[in-house]
Amino acid sequence: MHWLKEHFPRAIAFWERYERHISAAGLATGFIFDLIIADRPDSIPNNLLLLSYILLSGVLIVVLNVRATRKLEEEHSPEPLFLLLILQFCFGGLASNLLVLYGRSGTLAGSALFLGLLAVMLVGNEFLKTRYEQLRFNIGVYYLLLLTYCLIAVPVFLFHTIGTWVFILSGLMSLVIFAVFLGVLFAVVFRGRERPLREISVIVGSIFIVFNLLYFLNIIPPVPLSLKNVGIYHSLLKQSEGGYLAIFERPPWYVFWRDTSGTYTLPAGNGAFCYSSVFAPTNLEAPIFHRWEKYNEENKKWETQSHISFSISGGRDEGYRGFSQKGSLTSGTWRCNVETASGALIGRISFTVIESKIPPVLSTKKL
Repeated sequence: MHWLKEHFPRAIAFWERYERHISAAGLATGFIFDLIIADRPDSIPNNLLLLSYILLSGVLIVVLNVRATRKLEEEHSPEPLFLLLILQFCFGGLASNLLVLYGRSGTLAGSALFLGLLAVMLVGNEFLKTRYEQLRFNIGVYYLLLLTYCLIAVPVFLFHTIGTWVFILSGLMSLVIFAVFLGVLFAVVFRGRERPLREISVIVGSIFIVFNLLYFLNIIPPVPLSLKNVGIYHSLLKQSEGGYLAIFERPPWYVFWRDTSGTYTLPAGNGAFCYSSVFAPTNLEAPIFHRWEKYNEENKKWETQSHISFSISGGRDEGYRGFSQKGSLTSGTWRCNVETASGALIGRISFTVIESKIPPVLSTKKL
């Protein structure tokens, strides 16, 4: 690579001086790029893009490890720095695309997971000073992104349903794929040395265990399902041409993120309807539950009042529509959770019931 330094000395000097900043810029560029183009989880072009990122990232990690192990590079050789820049772009693209897919699941957990991952990658670029540390760090990030992708792709393309056993099989498939990748590293890079293999196994095993704990604690959002719409209505009338005519209390103009008011006014003893629209990929079927809960002011706890199920079938961009009815509401703070069979939260809506003899101002719209 000496000819590059001879012909482009200023560019190489700039690269060497701001290596970590350029690497972070590559990560951010990939993140922003896929944040714009990310599509639904059953989109073939989007999945081909994600698979190309995963494949290219794996190849680059092997190549960079080979160079570092055989010492075929100078400390600031332009070629490996360029390869590292491409790797960071792929990582950023994977992270942002998965952020969109997980973040659509109606809770902050998915978004927080990948925003936290992005922050960790940026910190790792800045504070991991040696190439050895960076390569081990990148292998851990690679498995985390591979695992989160498998948790989406396996239920969408192989089983067409979600649940505990599908989650477990998705995780095991990620381990099988990573074992093949690790076998290549062991044969080509480590050449029988067991210490790096043990280090990487500990990193991957820790990530796998933590993800399983998060799943069984219902912290990970239930991808690939995502909540498109949810609201509390006074009445839902099925239309002959399809859909529903909804009667509801309109929220104030400045509460633009809600479809229905946070205050539900009703005569004593009346009930309410919870309407939700949940997106699921084509051919995916799964049971969905509406859990009606009321907040107990004395115990400071949410108490389940009703647990109602219905099935959804995927493919509709606007989501599969369903509703449940809760009779005999009483004044107080309520919420309706939209959940999977395992209790994972897809989304929820909270509202305050006020009993009044004065009828509320109602509006109508089609759903």
